[in-house]
Amino acid sequence: MPLDWVSTYRGEEMRPALPEHGRPWAEIKDEMSGFSTNDVKWREGRHAFHVWYGGDDIFEVQRESYAMYMQENGGGAGKTFKSLKIMEDAVIDYAAGLLQGKTAVGHITSGGSESIFVALKAARDWARKHKPEITSPEVVIPFSGHPTFNRAAEYLGLTIVRVPVATDLRGDVPAVEAAINANTIALVGSAVCFPYGVVDPVSDLSALAQRKNLWLHVDACIAGLQAPFARELGYEVPDFDFSLPGVSSISADMHKYGFGAKGSSLVLYANAELASFQPFNFYDWPLGQFSNPNVASTRPGGSIASSYAVMNYLGHDGYLALNKRLMNLRDEIMAGINAIPGLTINSTPHSLIISFGPSDQENVDGLAIYDEMAKRDWYLGRSYQPRGMMMGISLPHELSKAKLLADLAECTEQVIRTHQKSDPNAPLTY
Repeated sequence: MPLDWVSTYRGEEMRPALPEHGRPWAEIKDEMSGFSTNDVKWREGRHAFHVWYGGDDIFEVQRESYAMYMQENGGGAGKTFKSLKIMEDAVIDYAAGLLQGKTAVGHITSGGSESIFVALKAARDWARKHKPEITSPEVVIPFSGHPTFNRAAEYLGLTIVRVPVATDLRGDVPAVEAAINANTIALVGSAVCFPYGVVDPVSDLSALAQRKNLWLHVDACIAGLQAPFARELGYEVPDFDFSLPGVSSISADMHKYGFGAKGSSLVLYANAELASFQPFNFYDWPLGQFSNPNVASTRPGGSIASSYAVMNYLGHDGYLALNKRLMNLRDEIMAGINAIPGLTINSTPHSLIISFGPSDQENVDGLAIYDEMAKRDWYLGRSYQPRGMMMGISLPHELSKAKLLADLAECTEQVIRTHQKSDPNAPLTY
């Protein structure tokens, strides 16, 4: 059931007027600080996602570098602001190296959603050239893929075909192949998927895409800039990058585990020919050719500058050390969850997203555990299939780990003992 957004809009009688006179900044700053009183306490590690904090030092680098180029417009990168083009190109080159993209090119976007949007736009336009007989294009994606693919498809005139995941919660490649038909133009795999933290079998999807002459997009918004370091640390991370010849494009977020300022994401293509399908080009207006690879024309120069600054501040060794700390923290939290009677990790995660819930899905309501945790001011992710919770590990969880595990143990014991159920009428919202 769709959310009723209209009912959330304030009526005219409730609208405050613009202040007649200006107010002192100190007064406004105090007021704004008070607005966050009821926000999730992410600095205390009470969150599951939305904030991917790399530490106070990185925050200062983000803030200062962003402010240096806050007035500059990324829409003019390479033209009025050659500085932004230098930094954007460097960030793309750094990411291409991490993702084995020897000939890869790309752009910085405002976030993972835009990266997905423009990659699907490129896939659509590629198909218009190479598969002109297709008039009702379809994209096949595992059930665990991000909803933004459906959102982008609604804008772009595409149809998303979702197929079930396998028992290990990774994409089911035979199911993907069975869903391919004469209208299919593209496949999608995740690295990692947001609900379960696993990498889909992208190697098999790559071979399938090559065999069927289809575009393959890899949504690596979560782990694209994290998984290479986890692999270097000895963790198992299935192949998902441009080392696989069937991968056409990859989305990877700087503002998640790349630790750039919001909003900054990257979209990369295996080569310049594929990337040429991303930009919008228009000629019929008084000022001549208008060409833009992004959705927005105005882009904050600060997010480009922040991405460049953070990647250079951390360097390879800094990212590796930070990921060692985060992966150790993940392992400790997973071990703690598995030690709680009645709880289990739902998958074998390949990154810093973990999915967990009751080991007895038939008789224990994982959403009831979530409800009890929410009463204790934990903001975890709700999972409906399977019923339980998910979270993305970040440094503030070092502070909250012991309390998180203790509260999970108490809430799980209570739900099992009392046969507690979640509200069946509660909206199934993300």
